[in-house]
Amino acid sequence: MLKNNSTIIIILSLLFLPWQAVAQKRLVDQVKQDVNNMTLTVDNYKDAINKITPTLTHEETKDEAEAWFTTGEIYFRLYDKCLKLKAVGQSVDEALMYSSLINGFDKMRQALKLDSVIVRDKQGNPKLGKDGKPKIKTKFSKKIIEALYEHFDDYRLAGSVFYVNQKNYESAYNAWEIYTSMPFMAFMKRDKFKIDNKSIGKYCYMKGVAAKMTGNNANALSSFLRAIELGYDDKDVFDFAISCAEAAHNESQLVELVRQAYNRYGKDDPKYITFLINYAITNKHYDDATRIIDMAISEYPNNAEYYDLKGVLVENQTGNIENSYEYFRKCLEIDPDHIRGNFDMGRYYYNLALKSEKDPTSTTEQVLEKFGKAKPYLEKAYEANPSNTAARDALKSIYYHLGDAEKLEKLEQQSH
Repeated sequence: MLKNNSTIIIILSLLFLPWQAVAQKRLVDQVKQDVNNMTLTVDNYKDAINKITPTLTHEETKDEAEAWFTTGEIYFRLYDKCLKLKAVGQSVDEALMYSSLINGFDKMRQALKLDSVIVRDKQGNPKLGKDGKPKIKTKFSKKIIEALYEHFDDYRLAGSVFYVNQKNYESAYNAWEIYTSMPFMAFMKRDKFKIDNKSIGKYCYMKGVAAKMTGNNANALSSFLRAIELGYDDKDVFDFAISCAEAAHNESQLVELVRQAYNRYGKDDPKYITFLINYAITNKHYDDATRIIDMAISEYPNNAEYYDLKGVLVENQTGNIENSYEYFRKCLEIDPDHIRGNFDMGRYYYNLALKSEKDPTSTTEQVLEKFGKAKPYLEKAYEANPSNTAARDALKSIYYHLGDAEKLEKLEQQSH
């Protein structure tokens, strides 16, 4: 009896499985018929999406191009319906409207991947091409590609609505990602998109900003790099890209971006060459640093920053700050309020004072004179940048030597 029951269960299972497949395919056909045979409202399209969505994950239909194509088509029709309503002044759910565009693209792209049918002869055997591989034909690809061409510019607008109106930066990124990548997809023809690469690059930049707003540094950096690659190389793009590379601790990318920015905008902003010089000094590439700084001073002889950097370079090369005096002096001659220049000149005199203090031939007056000369420079530097602990510690020593108990106590209190 048990054996007979098992047999019945197996037979029922075998009968049930193909019925499930037929049921799911019928569901796809029914939804297609529903959306094709009537003028639908927004709610009708939403209901159709809810009805057909399970076929995308069902075992019997998840790999069927038709299910994905039909779903994508409904999403596009929902978007088109909202667009028409908006055009005649009716209120629409913009989040639903533009999200339908993104969902439609995702479904259509999956349909493209699945839309391949093996061509067979009358006996059901695969027909082979010249390469010996089975011939493939597609059923929905042409319609899919036409729909994508038709809605291409809508993704640009969708990104702007998500970003500006809704502050939905993730969706803005997704919309602009589709907009900027579609012209270069293998199944699309680049010349059918009447937009130049630089204009596409502008929206790569914008999606980079959107990615940065969501905290996705990796997506932001790749977007900015793509913008530059496509010819949209405004200064802001470089500055954002440099910020992302720095946050990612991607040193080689960072240096390369700064070099490009310097070549493009070096005359407008000295921060790029300052970075390159500091980088060369930090990594003890003194020949590179010398070449860069000498070129900078030659081109911009009235830039105080470059003279201070030259002094720091000479100090690092020779191991003696005394060799840098003329450069620090020139820096402050051009700009008496240069923060780093004041700090470095203060360091120069402070170093002389410490050296003189150890010299048995120096008098107390000579030592105190040097501490006194260091004092105003370091005070100005510390006032401008209270986080400069080196300036603060040097000032403590100076106030102690000069007997200025009031300032020393005040500085000690600031330290705690």
